[in-house]
Amino acid sequence: MQVIEQPTRNDTLTCNDTFKRPYYLPHHAVFKQTSSTTKLRVVFDASAKADNGISLNDTLIVDPSVQQDLISIVLRFRTHVYAMIADIAKMYRQVLVDPRDYDLQRIIWRNSSEEEIGHYQLKTITYGSASAPFLATRCIIQLANENSKQFPKASEVIRRDFYVDDLQTGADDLTEAMQLQGEITAILKQAGFDLRKWCSNSSTLLESVSETDDSNHTFNFSSEGINTLGLIWNHIQDKISIGHNIFNIRPPWSIRSNYYAI
Repeated sequence: MQVIEQPTRNDTLTCNDTFKRPYYLPHHAVFKQTSSTTKLRVVFDASAKADNGISLNDTLIVDPSVQQDLISIVLRFRTHVYAMIADIAKMYRQVLVDPRDYDLQRIIWRNSSEEEIGHYQLKTITYGSASAPFLATRCIIQLANENSKQFPKASEVIRRDFYVDDLQTGADDLTEAMQLQGEITAILKQAGFDLRKWCSNSSTLLESVSETDDSNHTFNFSSEGINTLGLIWNHIQDKISIGHNIFNIRPPWSIRSNYYAI
């Protein structure tokens, strides 16, 4: 994020020559108590209409997914003797947008009510924009393609076993699993993608994760269950379950209310 010159009026804002006018992203905070890392997140609304009736998302192309479907990833995950999961820390914030697009990701911000409102440009792809998932996951696929000769097996895992920023993979041999863990980490680090929240049904795989200052780099091995891709994985017993709030459902019953309870 970078600050831009404070304007006197919105219609006198200077912007890149590519666009006639900038777009301001409304944003608000969302608190998620269950998150083990970032409990307070900022959500941007790229679907908000500007005064001309057009939103940023209205102008963006939404490309198809370049990753495998969720069911295939979960079913394959259950076939491994040594299973492991992780996710990429702040994945979207590692992917820069073209400088010509900075003015389409403007926000206003101030650290306290005593400060003047500042105008900023977001320099990375932003959660809430329609094209963000494709752009981020396509970068991961590109990394795998560029490293396919040096790390063929790890590159295939990156192409096959990621769902957005969540990795679910494993191997039938402990040595192979440790090698995969190291190679996947090395490939992603080339682009600033840091894998965190490692969890495995093997304590040896967790011990092989480098010690960092981040206490959330690995999950506590004694934890009873880990949320992953909408499921709860008890990595000690290596069992998968589905969390639900079925007892909180109140009539009238409907398919929609039952779905959201699960």
